[in-house]
Amino acid sequence: MRTFFPAVAGNRALAEKLGAEFSDGRFSHAYIIEGAKGFGKRTLARQIAMAVACRNKSDAAFPLPCGVCPACRKILAGNCPDLLWFSRPAGKASIGVDTIRALKEGLFTVPNELDVKILVIEGADAMTAQAQNAFLLSLEEPPPFVLFLLLAENAGNLLETVRSRAPVYRLCPVDDETLTAHLTQNPSPAVRQAAMRLQREKPDEFAALLRLAGGAPGTAEELLDDKKRAPLFSERETVGALLAAVIDRRQETTVLTLSGLSQSREAVDDFLSLLSAALRDLILLSRSDAADLVFFTDREAALDLSVRCPLTRLLRLSAAVDEAKDALLLNANVKLTQARLTDRLARA
Repeated sequence: MRTFFPAVAGNRALAEKLGAEFSDGRFSHAYIIEGAKGFGKRTLARQIAMAVACRNKSDAAFPLPCGVCPACRKILAGNCPDLLWFSRPAGKASIGVDTIRALKEGLFTVPNELDVKILVIEGADAMTAQAQNAFLLSLEEPPPFVLFLLLAENAGNLLETVRSRAPVYRLCPVDDETLTAHLTQNPSPAVRQAAMRLQREKPDEFAALLRLAGGAPGTAEELLDDKKRAPLFSERETVGALLAAVIDRRQETTVLTLSGLSQSREAVDDFLSLLSAALRDLILLSRSDAADLVFFTDREAALDLSVRCPLTRLLRLSAAVDEAKDALLLNANVKLTQARLTDRLARA
């Protein structure tokens, strides 16, 4: 069977459905590609552009895209004038009308090298309502040689009028086995060698990397960089130490840890997400020793923690963390939220 979009980790059903459309040239004028950060939206967009341009698209002996023909290699190198990327301007929280105006300026100019001009909007769900309305006419009545790819973490943030004009394809997280294969068999020599070295020399750290990646191939690749991985691993150790202190009712350690967190709302929320994941593991382990873990890499250590804390208390601790995350989402004061959480954890 022919392989479609080989650079995309997992998501084979999506790849086969899309591949069938692009292999025979009967594809839509626009697609919305949805998925969390690091799930491979940029990779899929580039693979789609290569599939459009691929000189071997009609030859089933090659994967689609083949990745070796001159057209594929040019797109991989970022040198194709008919693949255009648009995104949120630096320092801006959203994509405004100015970006859409820039997109529309050359919209009706015919492609230079390909039969199709591919326009990619990264973070399309960050478009303001005004920008989406300004883009709508182009999306409804594009030139026949234009393909739009809208990359979004949450397609629900797009106006219904925009969503109704293009099919939505969602990238899902991949399992550890698929993620391992993606890293250790990656077409990039740098990624492949770094992954194989880490797996060989520091297997526990490699397993922890898979946990941190959360099924996101792009995140996993980034975490192969020691400088990016080190602070996250340090944070995981802090979470583990805090959880042990909470379970053993060492209040002084709990207070010092929580009060010492960054006052950045995003940083605190990330920390609480890790704490929530750790508690989730312990709750599941209290019910089954064979539970799949998303935070802990040392199952024996996690089991030890789970048996030291009754299930009812683990559930109360988890509820306290969830309440704190909800408060941050509602723009509550960060320092006050940390203080309330400290109190809730002590009383749980």
